[in-house]
Amino acid sequence: MNTKIVDVKEFKNDRVGILVEVVLIEMMIIFSILNLINEAFLPALYIIISMILFTMAYNNIKIFKKKYMTPVYIITGLFVVITTFMEYL
Repeated sequence: MNTKIVDVKEFKNDRVGILVEVVLIEMMIIFSILNLINEAFLPALYIIISMILFTMAYNNIKIFKKKYMTPVYIITGLFVVITTFMEYL
């Protein structure tokens, strides 16, 4: 029987990145529904979207070992954060 030994620290970090992304996507769905009811939730929805993009960039580097889309996620996340703060503050 082949068993692969996995480093515990690396395994926990991978699961945390995916877990954070899943929780943020669930929050995005909830805030999207709340935004249909009341438009006051729109800035929070934008911030959640930017956090999803930053988490996707982190997961892209750490878990999936892909480097080409990471700058796109970071730049798009920064753009969403900056435009949100410029529009709503």
